[in-house]
Amino acid sequence: MSSQNYLHRGGEKILIEKEPEFFTTIIPDQKALEKLASLVPVEEVKQVFSNMYKVRAVEGARDEVMNQLRSDERTPGICHHAYHPVDDEATRYYITDLLVVAFKSEVSNNAIEKILASHGLRFIKTFGTEESHIYLLQVTKSAGKNPVKVSEDLMERPEILYAEPNLVNRFESFYTPQDDLFRYQWHLRSTRGVELIPEANIEANNAWDITRGNRNIVVAVIDDGFDITHPDLSGIGKLVFPKDFADSDNEPLPNFARGDFHGTPCAGLAIGEENGNGVIGVAPGCAFMPVRFGMTADDKLLHEIFEYVGKRADVISNSWGPVPVYAPLSSLLRDQMTELVKSGGPRGKGCVILFAAGNYNAPLNERNIDRFVWRHPSSGLKETRGTILNGYSANPDVITVSASTSQNLKAAYSNWGKEIDICAPSDNVHPIDAQIRLPGQSIWTIDNARFGKRYTDKFGGTSASCPMVAGVAALVLSVNPELTAEQVRQILLSTADKIIDENPDVVLNLRKGVYDEKGHSEWFGFGKVNAYKAVLRALELKENEGEESPQIEPQALLTEGIHIAAAMVNPAGGDRGKEMVSIFNSTDQPVDLRGWVIRNKRGETERISNLIINPGATGIVNLQQVRLPNLGGSIELLNPNGFRVDEVNYNFIQGLKAGWWIKF
Repeated sequence: MSSQNYLHRGGEKILIEKEPEFFTTIIPDQKALEKLASLVPVEEVKQVFSNMYKVRAVEGARDEVMNQLRSDERTPGICHHAYHPVDDEATRYYITDLLVVAFKSEVSNNAIEKILASHGLRFIKTFGTEESHIYLLQVTKSAGKNPVKVSEDLMERPEILYAEPNLVNRFESFYTPQDDLFRYQWHLRSTRGVELIPEANIEANNAWDITRGNRNIVVAVIDDGFDITHPDLSGIGKLVFPKDFADSDNEPLPNFARGDFHGTPCAGLAIGEENGNGVIGVAPGCAFMPVRFGMTADDKLLHEIFEYVGKRADVISNSWGPVPVYAPLSSLLRDQMTELVKSGGPRGKGCVILFAAGNYNAPLNERNIDRFVWRHPSSGLKETRGTILNGYSANPDVITVSASTSQNLKAAYSNWGKEIDICAPSDNVHPIDAQIRLPGQSIWTIDNARFGKRYTDKFGGTSASCPMVAGVAALVLSVNPELTAEQVRQILLSTADKIIDENPDVVLNLRKGVYDEKGHSEWFGFGKVNAYKAVLRALELKENEGEESPQIEPQALLTEGIHIAAAMVNPAGGDRGKEMVSIFNSTDQPVDLRGWVIRNKRGETERISNLIINPGATGIVNLQQVRLPNLGGSIELLNPNGFRVDEVNYNFIQGLKAGWWIKF
């Protein structure tokens, strides 16, 4: 029998060897954890996921400590070796006592039960439907082998499609906000300035002339936590389906002791609300689904997260991923992504799934690497040899987003490769030495109030670029919700701006900023996202494909069913030009409000230029001509014939609270 070990993952067979000092163990309680930490040969104990801890023993004492834990009569420990690919010590795999096993469809339940018994496996759950043949199985003591060996044995059986250890996945968020100065958001609309050119933006302001988003379109941001009390993450109908997989509740708030301050600024860039104060996201009118996890998760938990999100979200933004090591995506997650993109989401037309490319100036998928040096966010300089593979970004079903600068050049840190689909603006920082100055402005977005600040001008990385593209995808679906996820992808790529960077890379001296015969660049994908062109293209497809237009109620005849639901009469800051009115459509048809009028008590009027509200939905009118004084007043809604369809009144007490919506 061969003494070599192999890890099966995502259709690959990876030759691995044991880590000389590290192993993992499952700790049942605090007392057992304290006992483990007190053992003399133990140098380090650190939680990696749930009740699993990695243990570092002094050189030569690894097996001694593992045997001691296993032989404890009161709390016998479950211990497994940690592994790394042969000749690649930068990549480390932490296994659990679980396997994900897929049987061929023709294998009977009776045959499956016999296989489980012969290999010492306990059934835990079925992935997918009851008819699915993909199972989560636990390797018990009866197996007589560790999960890696059991996986190899199963792969020899003709009944098995794949059998892969359930690994603990560790991720790094791709940027950290540092300061609270707020100026303006050049990535949405830029002019010429210091280290800034007019063409560096994504033309969001022009897209907003057509749509600012629709509450029926749900953008999920999966990250480490969200300050959902922030005014730019709230509003009528803004927050939907919140979920915290770290604390197992529905309040995905940050844990600041853990440094959870990444999700909030990412969400602000995608869907920050237009409320007359602070910043605005690319798709301010869309709904926000915040989903928190602890930046470590085994394959099982990741499957649960995407299963939950994939049923409810139209767009899923992920500004996180592995460091530059050999991290192929499991077959379970690979197949799940494929299915979600094909038929997931509330419309059944697929979820648009986006991943940030990462910030190490690293290839996303490259083999036979002699030596690649990169900086770990907390551990300093590292080396990877052999293979670098980011299985998430390299997945052909997702949209992988790289970063450009305020000068329309490559962000020096941005990862690259044939897997890059598109880019979006961000900052510019040296990937190895942050003290080396590089030209480029940072990104302004919201921040966590827990740090005493609402905004930051120091955000960046591909973490900023990814939610911008997610916001554009949401705008596209807002004007044409019948599009499939694949059609949205094609719209984004085909309308992207072909920015060019012929300069050599500052570290590797590579030149990959031009496009091949297929129009693809390894630095920029198919170009920089253009919100205006993408939204126009979505509208063109709607007309050209002969889809039936919504049956719009004749504007001049509709005299009921349209209501003023709420108003912002006292925004934080100056009043004029920042008041807003929320309008609700209680009819059973979409209603076009172009030409309708909002009038205040003093007779000032505002004509609505472009707003279609679906049945049961709300729309926001941002007032430019009409002032709603917070001392009290009335608001009227008139159809184009001058008929008053609705009227509401508010008093001085209601208007006292700055930044609060008055609900009618």
